[in-house]
Amino acid sequence: MRKLIYVALIAASISPFTALAANDQQDIEHMSVLYRAPLEYAAYQYTTEMLSNFNLQLLADIYVQARMSSLQMAKEQSLMSNKISMEQQHDKSLASTGVMTSAE
Repeated sequence: MRKLIYVALIAASISPFTALAANDQQDIEHMSVLYRAPLEYAAYQYTTEMLSNFNLQLLADIYVQARMSSLQMAKEQSLMSNKISMEQQHDKSLASTGVMTSAE
């Protein structure tokens, strides 16, 4: 019985140290990038900004199209009255939102 208690105490005392060792092995990987010329960095920045703007516009367009589809389905099922404000009836696609700007 005493041996079982000793084994349990030793296992309990070692377990915090094994947890600390496991945390040391999970470091975040770091990556550094060297650009050969300022033009390469500028091209990278421009591409990153364009892709992030496109993704935001795409998400906004998906939301607007889903909302308009939901309104249209509700209207067809007579769940909503025919009086939808003019603001909601406008097409808000990517081309008409005016969000996309040219590079300066």
